[in-house]
Amino acid sequence: MTPVQVILFIAAIVLFIALSGFIFMWVYVWGIAKKQYSEMFIRTSPDKWARGNSCPENAEHSVMFDTGMKWGEENASYKEDIEITSRDGLKLKGEYFNFGYDRAVLILAGRAETVLYCYYFAEVFQKAGCNVIVVDPRACGLSEGIYTTAGMKEGEDAGLWIDHIHEKYGINEFYIHGICVGSAQAIYVAAAHQAYLKGIILEGPYSAFYKVLLMRTKNHGKPTFPVCIQMAMLYKKLAGVNVFKNKPIEEIKKVEVPALFLCGREDKSNSPDDFELIYNACGSAKKKFVWFDHGAHSHLRIVNLEKYDQEVTQFLNG
Repeated sequence: MTPVQVILFIAAIVLFIALSGFIFMWVYVWGIAKKQYSEMFIRTSPDKWARGNSCPENAEHSVMFDTGMKWGEENASYKEDIEITSRDGLKLKGEYFNFGYDRAVLILAGRAETVLYCYYFAEVFQKAGCNVIVVDPRACGLSEGIYTTAGMKEGEDAGLWIDHIHEKYGINEFYIHGICVGSAQAIYVAAAHQAYLKGIILEGPYSAFYKVLLMRTKNHGKPTFPVCIQMAMLYKKLAGVNVFKNKPIEEIKKVEVPALFLCGREDKSNSPDDFELIYNACGSAKKKFVWFDHGAHSHLRIVNLEKYDQEVTQFLNG
């Protein structure tokens, strides 16, 4: 063999070994990706993501839930059950607290949460003069569905909820308060220039859901590569959404309504650096960014009650 042939032969062997290793790794971790995707994003039984305390082992979360339930009980006389059908045919359930005001807020919680969790955030809006809409997202609570969609189809559903309340109750002024994936839904609605939406409040927003997958997978002690790519592929195949192509940071450039960003420096699920990226990308001429030094992901209000409620109230009435 000539020297060139030897080099080509060695290169071929190295390439074969590398390719074989990659294929082995891909197949080996595929099971991890499927399991994690199923646990986090597929409703495998009616009991999964049912109405209730989603994290009873977390003391802070349980205080939030119990506080919210107390609010719900105190205001039960104002509650009406509501229902819509999604564009893909799912029956979605919610509740409307009609306090007789001429504006309303749609509270959109994070993944796997239901109307009951949303109660915790309702009091500040009630005091500010808003009727309150809380909903079970698709695949959660009493709503139909199997797959969550990273806020994309849920964002379409949120727009339908606003249309429904406008048509049934004559409300012409709406706000959305989105927490975690609920913030992505709020962005998608605002980017579509929903006619009656007057402002959005975003707690812990993310620029791209793929980044959330990376952080969550890392926090679970799993290899991010290629697990997150595989999970994104499962999202596309099963839920019909592309988490690479559809990004809140791109959609928020289209937002024109006022926007309030509530972000925590201790957030371990979404990157604090990401908060500033999506804020800077926001197209609204009237936007405000508020840092909270303490508070876990989606738990900013319980640690910073006075400041949190003051910022929300000023945004609504400013």
